[in-house]
Amino acid sequence: MKNIGIYLLLGGLLRGTTCAYSPTSQDIAQINILKWQFDTITTGNMKDKRDFYAQLKTLQEQFSWSEQLNYYLNDLSVYLITQINTEKTKIKPTSKTAKQDFFTTYGSWFSQEIPTADTCTGRYNTMDTISFANNFPTPLTIATRYRETNCGYYLPANGDGPFQILSKDYGTWQITEAKFLQTMQDFIDFSKWKRTQYKTKLWINLTYTGFDMTWLVNHTALYNGATITWSAASGYQALPINPRYAYDGYGQQYSGALRYGLIPKFLKVLDWELKNSY
Repeated sequence: MKNIGIYLLLGGLLRGTTCAYSPTSQDIAQINILKWQFDTITTGNMKDKRDFYAQLKTLQEQFSWSEQLNYYLNDLSVYLITQINTEKTKIKPTSKTAKQDFFTTYGSWFSQEIPTADTCTGRYNTMDTISFANNFPTPLTIATRYRETNCGYYLPANGDGPFQILSKDYGTWQITEAKFLQTMQDFIDFSKWKRTQYKTKLWINLTYTGFDMTWLVNHTALYNGATITWSAASGYQALPINPRYAYDGYGQQYSGALRYGLIPKFLKVLDWELKNSY
């Protein structure tokens, strides 16, 4: 991840006041220079823009006492996130047919008896933007958060965060927007790292615009625990050690669950996404 600290310190930005701040012409000129620098550094790379945006949000929390600096940080973060959302809006419709076909193929298999009311799509735009910037399926980000911590906006008592990554320590209970952004990025990075470890055996090519059920099962198994098998007919496959984590509420074999497994929740989110975000 590229660091932006040096750019934010240009022009003596930490001389801010504690009263309501009105930007000067010099401020506006400095911000325009910083925007140009961001464009030069990122050269259209949405992942870099999103990383810079996350760092800006963190700095806003750290320097909340400075009205001037927060004016800079807010203006720059809005500039970056607008660029990302503009590109996302362009690409999103191109995948609608493929996503609809995927849901039509698999969407009739999950139980309708499990209560569907939850808060998982309450922060959809934030999760959709970070998923887009990382070329990662938004329904998978949301479904994993649901399965691990039921989409609560807090830090669980074990310190492993909303995606329950055992190698991380996020603290407990209160969560900030900057911390929430960090946990999502860590989840996506961890998921891609898992794929890399098994890339010679398992093919997983889940992207923002396309996915396959075999890839989805392989990902789910690797994330929660897998047994790797091989057969002449199917090649290498990842079988979930805990099938209920993957399939609760999916088909007759896994009916009677209190909440959805990751795969049926993925489909539920996909259905919501198709109806509400296009």
